[in-house]
Amino acid sequence: MKYQAAEVSFGQLRTGSDQRYTVLELPFLGRSLSLQVVLPSERKTLLSSLEAQLTQRHLASWDTGLRRTRMDIFLPRFRMQNKFNLRSVLPAMGISDAFNPTAADFTGISVEEGLYVSDAFHEVRIEVTEDGTKAAAATAMVLLKRSRAPVFKADRPFLFLLQQVHTVVK
Repeated sequence: MKYQAAEVSFGQLRTGSDQRYTVLELPFLGRSLSLQVVLPSERKTLLSSLEAQLTQRHLASWDTGLRRTRMDIFLPRFRMQNKFNLRSVLPAMGISDAFNPTAADFTGISVEEGLYVSDAFHEVRIEVTEDGTKAAAATAMVLLKRSRAPVFKADRPFLFLLQQVHTVVK
């Protein structure tokens, strides 16, 4: 597990059906992104049940529901990656002419005529690893025993969101 003692945004919240959960927000890739870790308070809570109740309103409430606090944080190492075909997503967002060989107009970026987008993909990768060596982690364990800081330990299934810091969810 990755250990970190840091001042972070943290909150203990409830869904509309009174399911309790904890949110921890960590800066990611400098400070341009934030990694929000959502941990059900009850070990028996299914992630799918919690995820279904996390509406945009809940996510927006985190801005006021989270408080800055110094904590001891334990996160497991993990790596995830996925690739998405945007060919069906972009037209649903109103970007359709770019895929049409007769309607596409890229004259603003190229002098070559007849250009159009045939495919568009988005690949995403996230990796959380341990920082430092085993000796540093062992030293951190000793510090934890003496610490009076609250502890956030993701030792069971959790959800995470990666969000651009200046993104507004409405």
